[in-house]
Amino acid sequence: MGAWMAPDNMANERVQSLLGRIIEMFKSGELPPTVARTVIKQNERNMIPSDNWSLGNQILMLIQGTEDARGFRQWQEAGRSVKKGVKAIYILAPRKRTITVTTRDPETGEEIIERMQIITGFRDIPVFRYEDTEGQPFPDRQGYEPPQLPPLHEVGKYFGVDEIIYAPFDGSCYGFYTWNVGKKIVLHTHDVKTWFHELGHAIHNTFRPLRGGQVPEQEIVAELFAATMCELHGISGYHQYSWDYMKSYSGNDQAKTLQFIFRILSDVEECLNRVMAVVDIIGVKHLQHVS
Repeated sequence: MGAWMAPDNMANERVQSLLGRIIEMFKSGELPPTVARTVIKQNERNMIPSDNWSLGNQILMLIQGTEDARGFRQWQEAGRSVKKGVKAIYILAPRKRTITVTTRDPETGEEIIERMQIITGFRDIPVFRYEDTEGQPFPDRQGYEPPQLPPLHEVGKYFGVDEIIYAPFDGSCYGFYTWNVGKKIVLHTHDVKTWFHELGHAIHNTFRPLRGGQVPEQEIVAELFAATMCELHGISGYHQYSWDYMKSYSGNDQAKTLQFIFRILSDVEECLNRVMAVVDIIGVKHLQHVS
């Protein structure tokens, strides 16, 4: 992110105070009432084929530099054609096989015959980026951004985030962060907690390179960062979700979760220190709730 400066002692104390407040809240179980989670619903006017792809294929598309990829014929149907000489990018489709499974009802002993599909592998499917097509221009997709951008939305670029994308909920997750080729945050909700969680991943990646997948240490760092940032901004209603999310990575055991939190606490402090240092540098006026 460039010229990061270590925070002074007062800022460090502020971070530790905030973390202490959150941890005590989790220990006692005295959490504010929860609010309903929200998701971005599909707007038929703005829908594109990739909105219905799996999370894995959406990430494959994004890291290959586009937000809209389609097959050759799909582009023709949309009034565009693939430019001569361009290369396809690839997404994955499962290879499936139907098998017959015979079981017995444990109570009656009756034989039960079921047919079910299993995945035997994957095949690659060529698609083409919008940027590699020409023809009928597409209007910008609108209607998915929140009416008011979340707190600290402007600091993402200081941690290498190239773009923040709001897209309809695909049933798989509330948001994700990609960092392999181009750093993007994709949000399927306007809930502030999810934004802070993905921002936490982006900041964490600046000093401890992330690994692919749902790595417990990484997820708990991002979630504790998000819970602390919500507390910092006076945003209630997400603490229970955060606690349940972190517990899910520790077998839903409260004691183990707290032990896990203390193991990764230094990384969370570093994330908080870094974001506060950037806030001090650029003068963002969102931290009015700091005590």
